[in-house]
Amino acid sequence: FDHSSADFAESLGANRTVTVRVKCPLDDSNAAWSLLGQEVSVEVDCMSTIKEVKSRLKAQLGMPENKQQLKHSRLGFLKDALSLAHFNVSSGTLLDLVVRARGRR
Repeated sequence: FDHSSADFAESLGANRTVTVRVKCPLDDSNAAWSLLGQEVSVEVDCMSTIKEVKSRLKAQLGMPENKQQLKHSRLGFLKDALSLAHFNVSSGTLLDLVVRARGRR
């Protein structure tokens, strides 16, 4: 990581809001989830946790947080308890939404 969470937040200045782009998979295994291969945007504070981002995605897609995994192209899967700032995720960053499969190792 280039900066600590605090340094990263400070680098954004007064506006700490970031817009994260999330690429959804094309997955029709659950009709209640709107996973059509689309890209959605989530606007959150940079100090928001990954779990809070997933909560916003649940509101948009109808998909429970515990079924979501967010993956960064360089950093891999992002841990729920850590913030966007921890990962130095800035506006426009694209994350991949992966459906968490049950029972797989």
